[in-house]
Amino acid sequence: MSATITPLPARFGARIEGLDLDQPSPELGAELTTLLAEHQLLFFDGSAIDDEGQAALLTLLGEPYIHPLARMAGATTATASHIVDDADHPPYQDQWHTDVSWDPEPPVIGSLRCIEMPERGGNTIWADTCAAYDRVSAPMQAWIETLTATHDMGRGHAFEDKAGVELTAKTREAFPGVSSPVVATHPVSGRKYLNVNAGFTRSIDGLRPEESAMVLRQLFAIVADPSLQYRHQWTEGELCLWDERTTQHNAVADHYPARREMARFTIR
Repeated sequence: MSATITPLPARFGARIEGLDLDQPSPELGAELTTLLAEHQLLFFDGSAIDDEGQAALLTLLGEPYIHPLARMAGATTATASHIVDDADHPPYQDQWHTDVSWDPEPPVIGSLRCIEMPERGGNTIWADTCAAYDRVSAPMQAWIETLTATHDMGRGHAFEDKAGVELTAKTREAFPGVSSPVVATHPVSGRKYLNVNAGFTRSIDGLRPEESAMVLRQLFAIVADPSLQYRHQWTEGELCLWDERTTQHNAVADHYPARREMARFTIR
């Protein structure tokens, strides 16, 4: 099994060809783990796999992740979930975030398989959080490495729209938030990355509200710098894997009210 690696037109990410994604094996899992640690964001032709195939492939990389909303609804088995945006279900993911960073055990690898795209729009943007950390000055790095920050669900409009107000309220009660380091180190690559995101990080622990807001505003602005990003125009059948720690993503909502459907499966 030999992969052909083509770097994306950005400072991170790659398109991978030559791997049999529909033939899961420990060797394939090891290769994907190495590729993800190096490139952070991977794209494949996923037209040969379905929901079950996507789940089988991702399970090579770790433990299947069940979203807290699904857990609160009684789910005990992880399955590929379909994210559908249309006129009745507006997209709400158009903000920089790392998936479910408010869970004490959040996912570490995300995947999306493109099922249906609108004629125009519906791109996804990823940002390199390792490069974002590197942009911070050395004195600032030394300081923020001593800090933790609180993450929570926030207002939860997207969750309420997709799962309902009652289930969202139950989930918020069961998952009130978590405190995590502002800077973390990737366990495979050893690189440091910014571990705060505009979607779910509310405050820097121990700082006054105005101080916290100032620091987070600076860090969020670095992640939002286009020079640290890759914007992807999807093709139906495409599969993407990304490291939830060393990247953040933003699903551009310019396709509303047109329909967009993606299959998601995550690993922790």
